[in-house]
Amino acid sequence: MKVGVSSFAVIRQPLSEVEGDLLGLGVGVEVMCEPPHAWPAPVPWSNGPLLSLHVPILGINIASTNPGIRNESVAQVLGVIREAARLGASGVVVHPGIPPFDEVFPRERGLPYAIESLYRCAEAAAASGVEVYLENMPDVAMAKGAPKVGHRFIYGTSYEELRRIFESVGHPSLRLCLDLGHAYLAGRQVLDALLRDPDVVHVHVNDNSGWRDDHLAWGDGEISRIVDLARDLPDSVRAVVFEHNSMDACRASLRRPAAGDLLKKGERT
Repeated sequence: MKVGVSSFAVIRQPLSEVEGDLLGLGVGVEVMCEPPHAWPAPVPWSNGPLLSLHVPILGINIASTNPGIRNESVAQVLGVIREAARLGASGVVVHPGIPPFDEVFPRERGLPYAIESLYRCAEAAAASGVEVYLENMPDVAMAKGAPKVGHRFIYGTSYEELRRIFESVGHPSLRLCLDLGHAYLAGRQVLDALLRDPDVVHVHVNDNSGWRDDHLAWGDGEISRIVDLARDLPDSVRAVVFEHNSMDACRASLRRPAAGDLLKKGERT
């Protein structure tokens, strides 16, 4: 098992200016390919193989009912796949897409497009020698005390829907990425189901208090009280990435016993 950090911690700075800071943490790196941080291609990285890449988030919708937006979104993912192959990364993290507004089309309308897009991406990944990691999504509140609304605005919040998309694609180069923060926000039953899922090979570690996708250091929220990283992750997991909102949070997580236990486990596998 490999351990790394996400460049999400420095997303507002050019990757070329913070590459040394990320390397200084002493673990692998997953690069968030968000412009202008590290995109468009080529990803500005010059220090050996990366652990993984994450496709851009803003403006991307592989499930769009608008074919122009959908095709450009897939093209962006394909570009990240090519960069992953060039940089020696094992895979690319991708989101399942955003459904149409209920006032325009039924929520289900975008699912076939998500499945078709993911199949195209998985085919390209297989040809490039990398994998695509389909990430579960959060059911979040827009403000403290407000009802959770994520399930209406994004696919892959529920475990059943995530599995439906994954199984409908049915491609060996498509695997699952478990984001612990997202799963906890979607409900304890989602978290428990994904912790048992043998198709999970990639994990994003971050903490929160059950309302917002805060990306706190592991140990600063509620999830770390119920999940033991060294014990509870599926045996199929090959990489664990600490995805936090700051470098200080990354350092805090890596100093704590949970990360040490993971690193020791990685040495044995």
